[in-house]
Amino acid sequence: MVTRIMHISDLHFGRPLAMSRLNALGESIRELRPAAVAVSGDLTQRCTEHEFERAAGFLASIRKVAPVIVVPGNHDVRWMWAIAHSLGLFRRRRPGFKYRRYRRHISRELNPSLELSKAVIAGINTAHGISRGSLTRRIRDLGVIGHVPRRGLEKAREAFRRADPGAARIIMIHHNPIRGEISGRHGLANTEEALAAFADMGVELVLCGHDHQEAIHHVETTERGLVISTAGTISNRLRAGRRSSFNVVEITDGEMEISTHTWERMKGFRPSMVHTFRRSAVPHSA
Repeated sequence: MVTRIMHISDLHFGRPLAMSRLNALGESIRELRPAAVAVSGDLTQRCTEHEFERAAGFLASIRKVAPVIVVPGNHDVRWMWAIAHSLGLFRRRRPGFKYRRYRRHISRELNPSLELSKAVIAGINTAHGISRGSLTRRIRDLGVIGHVPRRGLEKAREAFRRADPGAARIIMIHHNPIRGEISGRHGLANTEEALAAFADMGVELVLCGHDHQEAIHHVETTERGLVISTAGTISNRLRAGRRSSFNVVEITDGEMEISTHTWERMKGFRPSMVHTFRRSAVPHSA
């Protein structure tokens, strides 16, 4: 039995949205009939009500085919309010204001989880705007870089604790913990600590986006190692030489296969690369 997960990211509803690719994505979801669709953030471009409404409509159409799990991206956070929150302004009167539009239209839960037949996905919110955990000396990265907070790790541990011991443990975050080949940047401020925590929890796979560049990596943080699936973008915000793409994860008792589906103008999304990894046969402990 195979558990299939479609991993998409960086839809960017707004000016960068590419309707032809979005429509083709919907067709791919209907054709592949995944057990779940995992959306690793940046549903909007400018975090506006209208963009969130359009994104919510698209997610509703996906839910007619399969369950959806989603986390926010840095474009889904009201940055200026994130600064005010970090400085302690408006905290008493308007807690969580920076996520209000996301919670109104997409999901009230910022750290969701979803249990499937052979896998459990735990989402961790890494998009906090300009906050203490993601401060950086690189001015261009202010408000863009993210971090994995302790609360998110605790919720992920609880999701794994409730799941079947033999299920593949999957973390979904928005920011890329691996340096982008073209951008040359990590998306997380606390990459090493986050990967160590994931390994300690017995995580087999990390789903992420943010870098607008598809990539599959195997990180040897433990004897088993950790696979990282970075999905590309469906929008027009492409890196030079890259095309829109999404990833498909297929999990069995013994293997995990990840295929990248790349956009071709006349053909839609087609498989372009496949990576296969052996899974550990040892069940996870609580």
